[in-house]
Amino acid sequence: MSSSGAETARPPSPPERGRRLRRWLIAGAATAFVVIVALVAMFFMGQRSWLTTDVTISLSYVGDDGHTYSCTYDFRTSKRVPMPADIAEDMNERDWSQTGQLIYEWARSHPAESWTTQDELPASDPRSTRADASWSLAMDRYVRFPPWTVDAGNGPEYELWQEARAGSNCADGLR
Repeated sequence: MSSSGAETARPPSPPERGRRLRRWLIAGAATAFVVIVALVAMFFMGQRSWLTTDVTISLSYVGDDGHTYSCTYDFRTSKRVPMPADIAEDMNERDWSQTGQLIYEWARSHPAESWTTQDELPASDPRSTRADASWSLAMDRYVRFPPWTVDAGNGPEYELWQEARAGSNCADGLR
């Protein structure tokens, strides 16, 4: 035999094969896990992709305690039943600067007593929902959209969702 300096490869021993197989299985399982997590995240992030934000309204007021409270609401419609562009434009261009104060004053003088988690809780109790309910009722009174319907193929429909952005604290001034 001639020796060219290269050693002939010998097959791995059974324990080495087992270690290699385990490494490949672990790497494959880790890759599959990452792919599954990414797919699940894409699914849940896509849940809102059928909604579009049409109107954003920022409100603020000065409470009786002298603090300023503020909140921002996004009003959304589905892409299937969209808000008419002229309504969205009108609502976005409207001057909402005094509306937060009006909502606060009305909510303070019209507390939603029957909307508590337990009727005996005072509004200042953190378990009470009176402040949130009072704010919500006042919002319904002062933030009004013109009526519209969209023919989605099954007859006229109307869809509108509202969501307060993170960090909004308007109802806190009513506690």
